[in-house]
Amino acid sequence: MAAKPINGEMLLLARNRRGKTQKELATGTGVAQAAISRIENGTRDVLSLEEIQSIARFLGFPVSFFYEQELLYRTPMSLHGAAFRKKAAVSAKDQHAVIALANHFVFQFRRLLDAIDLEPEYPLLQFEVVDSHSSVSEHASAVTSASMAALHVRASWQLGDTPIGNLVRYVESTGILVVEGDFGEADIDGVTLRPAGMKPVIVLNQNRPVDRKRFSLAHEYGHVVLHPYPYEAMEKEANEFAAELLMPRSGILADLKRGLSIPKLGPLKQKWRVAMSALIYRAKTLGVIPDESATRLYKQMSMYGYRTREPKEFDIQPESGKLSRQLIDLHMEELGYSLEELAHALRTDPIEFAQMHGLAPPENVTKGADKPKLRLVASRD
Repeated sequence: MAAKPINGEMLLLARNRRGKTQKELATGTGVAQAAISRIENGTRDVLSLEEIQSIARFLGFPVSFFYEQELLYRTPMSLHGAAFRKKAAVSAKDQHAVIALANHFVFQFRRLLDAIDLEPEYPLLQFEVVDSHSSVSEHASAVTSASMAALHVRASWQLGDTPIGNLVRYVESTGILVVEGDFGEADIDGVTLRPAGMKPVIVLNQNRPVDRKRFSLAHEYGHVVLHPYPYEAMEKEANEFAAELLMPRSGILADLKRGLSIPKLGPLKQKWRVAMSALIYRAKTLGVIPDESATRLYKQMSMYGYRTREPKEFDIQPESGKLSRQLIDLHMEELGYSLEELAHALRTDPIEFAQMHGLAPPENVTKGADKPKLRLVASRD
């Protein structure tokens, strides 16, 4: 009987998830590096049971994880943060670990969605920024700027020009899964994957302040609605989209024109739920204050230490999503899975699965009964 083939993409995902090189994996398992390389490159697909068990133990994944045959490992449509700022360096190892984490979430969500009919409350709009000589694809609407696209999104959410409360809930209500993950030391704010056959998944750095996570989410959502493929201007457009989505010109202009100072920025931060530094930049880009005034305010923030940590008294309340947790709860409460059974079905260690989704550690196993298909409405409520 022929040995069951190993999926090199799953091995690559698991290795990057743990931040290990091929050499480190070979040293820790006794499996030849050449064999590991061939498996990941697709030129070999068989290891002995002892070898794959050694790899599974070393990387902390069930053996069954490596035999999943679906092609799942994908590069992101966006990797937002210092990785793309010229003066900051994010190692390839850290980038690969964050991308692998996002792929791990996608792997789990794809299987969770198999039992669910997900019905979004709002449509996921698609736009392309064009000029008078451009044309748009069949499934997108033309806009002349990223700001215009943000206004269309706000209109579809029936927000007018008021501040957005829980941005996560609105994004989820279009069927997008939003989760937070541990990015370790990687100076990356967020990552978005667009898996085949399902809506995009956005993973945010759980270690960022709330105001920064909100801007990162708005930025990533800008990629989702504007960029079916990457191009040079996409990061600038995503930032423009995020600024208009969170701080619409028609709504915030009056607040900014009342005069900006460090004491006034705090209450404005709490109202618009964005960073004080973001308010200064928005005022500058809207022409409310000149560059010199913005520079003076930034210097004052630096003098008080606010560029590193903005005043605690103006902190905004954390936002939480519910869609990913609902997927898990439906499986555990309606379909009868225990946490350990669900983790096993998703080819993940139960303790790690609980950590990824903010659940209590597993205690015991309960047997599930029949597991019908369920219906889940993705809404902002």
